[in-house]
This record gives sequence, structure tokens and C-alpha cells, in this order.
Amino acid sequence: MLPTIRLRKLEFDKKLKQIEKDELRLKALEQELQLLQSRVATESIPLVEEFCDLRFENLSRLKQYLSDSYFKKKEKRQIVHLMVELAYGLQTAGDPRAEAFLDELIPEENSEAEDSNNGFDNPKFKPAPPVEKLAEGKLEIKSLFRELAKAFHPDRELIEHLKDEKTSLMKKITAAYENQDLYGLLKIEKEHMGPREFSEDKIELYIKHINDRLKELKSFEGRLKKYGPLATIYKFIYSRKVTIQEYNIKTEISKIENEVQKEKELQQILWDSITLKNFFKS
Repeated sequence: MLPTIRLRKLEFDKKLKQIEKDELRLKALEQELQLLQSRVATESIPLVEEFCDLRFENLSRLKQYLSDSYFKKKEKRQIVHLMVELAYGLQTAGDPRAEAFLDELIPEENSEAEDSNNGFDNPKFKPAPPVEKLAEGKLEIKSLFRELAKAFHPDRELIEHLKDEKTSLMKKITAAYENQDLYGLLKIEKEHMGPREFSEDKIELYIKHINDRLKELKSFEGRLKKYGPLATIYKFIYSRKVTIQEYNIKTEISKIENEVQKEKELQQILWDSITLKNFFKS
């Protein structure tokens, strides 16, 4: 049976390899997204713009009805609710014109919500890491940087061709340190300092930081898929049920076309006060 420290060292090496695979996969994903963007941009951008313009016109029309005495208070409340729903849809499409409607329609609701929970109930809220943990990570990065700099600083090398190699390596070490990239320093240490014996505490600390890095990569992949180079277009057409390679562009474009058609149909309802009143009764 292998000693505990050796098992942890094997786990440490395995996790380093996992990070390398994840980073390569994410790089490939970014390239796929760029290719997808170039394929769909010419077809989807005009549709998204048409949708946004129609939605803006519908919101502007509804706003006029708020000052129309033809509508009763109950109906005006329905108009406001419909406007909020439409404005949120416009905001999701990435149109900045939505903000003006939302600010005008729900300023009190927003301020009350902020006062009631101070943002702590917001699912996007993430408390800052404890100062102690931040300090621990910075100390470890600084310690490892000094160790690597001492081993690979070109001024300590007398052989010219090795000095050039160490100059290049030192640039990588310095860049990793400036970016507070513990994983990058660990990778350099593993690749250039050969097999080394680590204390159990050191391995535990490294594995902890590597696990944090793996979580960051997973989180980054999620953000990339949702907010990557496709931006608002990607929000409209990306489906998590299939991979990029299996993506059916025509099907997804038709979905946007359907949204445009629905907006046109809604416009027909909104453009006449009697029709809108009947719409609320139905």
C-alpha cells in the first residue's frame, strides 16, 4: 500500500494534468464560438435588431396609453405589468433602451428590494473571501516566486545559451507572479525543477489551490457560454441541449424569426385602444 504522502503527490500530478486538459478544451470552445459567430451574424443580427425595434415601438405605444383617460385604473395597471414584461425581454436582448422604461416603471420596487435585503439575497451576490485566505494565497505565491526566481534567474547563469533560456523562463515566472497565478508557478516548478519531494502540508496546500483553479475553469466555461464572444446573439440562439458541432443554425434562426412574428402580432393588438381593451378582457 502506497504511503499517504505519495498518494497525495499522485493526486497533485493528476489535477495538474486535468487543468491542462480543461484549458485546452476552453481554448477550443472559444474558437468554436468565434466560428459560430461568423456563421450566424449575417442572419441573426438583422433579426435581433428587428425584434428590438418592434419591441421598443410596442413599449412606446403602451406608454402613451398610460395617460389616456379611455383606460381605467385596473387596465392601466395591466398595461404597466405588460410593459414591465416587455421591457425585461428587451433588456435580455441587450437593448439599452429597456433601462429607461424599467427605471420609470419600477423605481420604487427596485429601491424597496435593495433596502430590504441589501443585496444579500441576490443569487449573484458572492461575499468577499476572508482576508486570512487571501493573505495565505499571496504568501504562498510570493514564496514560490522567490524560490523559482532564485533557481532560474539569468544573472546566476554563466553559460550563454542557458542564460537565454532562463531569461525566457524568468519572463513567464514574473508574468505568473504579477497575475497572482499560483497554478502557473506550480506548472513551471513541476516542468523545470524535476521530481521533488514535498511535505504533506505543502501537497495539501497545493491541492487546495488547484481545486480552486478547477472550480474557476468550470465557472469560466459557464460564463463563456453565456456571455462569450456571441454576446446578445448567443443568448438568443444557444441551446445547452446540444453541442456546438451539432448545432442546427437554421432551426435557431427560425426561433428568432418566430419571436419577430409574435412581436408583429402583438403590435396589431396594441395599435388600437379598443383591441387592447378586449385583449385584457380575454
